[in-house]
Amino acid sequence: MDHPISDLHVHCGLKGYASEGYPGFEDFTIWDYYPIKEAELKKLNFMLREAIKDTAKDSQAHLDHCVESQLCAPFLAIYPVERQMFALDPQKPFKNIFKLLLRGKQHAYLGAAVAGFPLERVQKIQARVKGTRDEGVDYYREFRKERDYLLRQTATSSKKYPDLKFRIASNYEEFTRYLADKKTICGLFTVEGTHSFGHYLFNSTFKKEFEDLDPTEREVLETSFIRNITEVKTENHSRETPFFVTFCHHYNNLLAGHARSFSDKSSFLPGINKPGMRHLFNQEPGRNRGFTSLGLQVLDLLLDRTKGRRILIDTKHMSVATRKTFYQIIKQKRTQENDHIPIIHSHAAVSGWLSLDEAAQYEETTKLDKKQFFSRWQINLTNEDILEIFDSDGIIGMVLHEGRIPGGGFKKAVAKLKKKLRKTVVGSIRHMQLDRELKDMYLKLVWSNIFHIIKVVQEERYTTGTPANAWKMIALGSDYDGLVDPMDTFPGVNDFMDLKQELIDYLKAGKEVFFSDNGIARPLRSEEIKALLFGRSPEEITADIFYRNTDRFLYRFFTDAYLSVRPQ
Repeated sequence: MDHPISDLHVHCGLKGYASEGYPGFEDFTIWDYYPIKEAELKKLNFMLREAIKDTAKDSQAHLDHCVESQLCAPFLAIYPVERQMFALDPQKPFKNIFKLLLRGKQHAYLGAAVAGFPLERVQKIQARVKGTRDEGVDYYREFRKERDYLLRQTATSSKKYPDLKFRIASNYEEFTRYLADKKTICGLFTVEGTHSFGHYLFNSTFKKEFEDLDPTEREVLETSFIRNITEVKTENHSRETPFFVTFCHHYNNLLAGHARSFSDKSSFLPGINKPGMRHLFNQEPGRNRGFTSLGLQVLDLLLDRTKGRRILIDTKHMSVATRKTFYQIIKQKRTQENDHIPIIHSHAAVSGWLSLDEAAQYEETTKLDKKQFFSRWQINLTNEDILEIFDSDGIIGMVLHEGRIPGGGFKKAVAKLKKKLRKTVVGSIRHMQLDRELKDMYLKLVWSNIFHIIKVVQEERYTTGTPANAWKMIALGSDYDGLVDPMDTFPGVNDFMDLKQELIDYLKAGKEVFFSDNGIARPLRSEEIKALLFGRSPEEITADIFYRNTDRFLYRFFTDAYLSVRPQ
């Protein structure tokens, strides 16, 4: 692999782990393609199919695809799927109609179609959360099962590329050694959601605030987090300790508040709206709150180097309130304790708001993003977030999620273009023209997010009297195979080489790039773009984004010397 690519946030093993041991998957490994659940998808009624039509349903990031794009350094996000993803809890104004539509096996078909999991697995999970059953879940057990699956997969090989190997590195020295032969995909363990280390005694626990738990619930939860995190930080000489954990995810973890992540309703026909993902799944408990007392205790333990190997924190999915407190803690450790902790935001898009306080003023709705190029939802990075990450020597992974990056104006324009494209004959001149136009729209979106970050840092930070250069803090963080709506022209990790070259060509052609002026998209002048390049070529900055910035970050922070207490 002569032109390596890294990805800060990708789920290469999720579908494989979920399918292991089920009929029809006896010979499947992490290398193999997992197809769409066509049978389950076809059994869904029309309205449910509409609600999930843009979500990727087949595998995007299996290792054969990684080989084809030279994605040799995937950060393997372990994700014990939250029970709320399978609980029947539709929301207003579509609550009653969804209860009607999800009768019988429709609920199971929906879970299998969206997640790409075997129907039998989905039905087993749903049986634990259905009706009056209140069994709870030990996520740590599921975390270990998925982690052990990934470890076992290092003994497998590709049917298509038998000379290639898969390994998992525990530090930067191993990482560079594995990649030296250019025939190895080297993964790193990360975790999506700190819930992965907890034992939640009841399913009803997720609808409560931490402060309202009964004594038994609270004791089980607190004890499990402390015990399990300590174990994962110390066992096997810390060789399998995750590099970082995304502290929050889609739902209430009783540790810290999360931001809204699921789509709102959108126009279907004049006067008629179709539901978004938020109307299928209930994100309300815990949303937008800050840290709980247990959350602060867990955060301290994760970062503590005297109680095992440090696990860094990924701020993606944190609420505004949680991020504000986290930044204060990190800044205090840096300035008062001389403990330098980088802030990671593994799969990001920008909102363009100047501050977190400003972002918090607006509820995340379709109306907020109407006619907008950038999505201004709270989950996306404000200028304040960007500067905090820069000040910490942190890193930002750019997400490739069409449902999360753009605002409503961009989505509407893309939808019109896709409609025209579907009416053309594949291979015709008109089809190629429209396909080129669609591809350029996505490239513009990616570059606009990136250049906004560079511009914010250049205007607000200085190094030895000159504007600061933020090109070393940006990487790729696709979130592929993580229930995303990918860009149509770059739908899988096997498209990353094409994406990289297309980004280079787009910039060299002098095509339009935007930045966000406090939430409003405005074009950058050509001389501004030139200045923001800091004298570097498109080839150089894309090489940094797609691999070298990640390598630099690992060189500094993925070491035993940094992550563990040095012997006296």
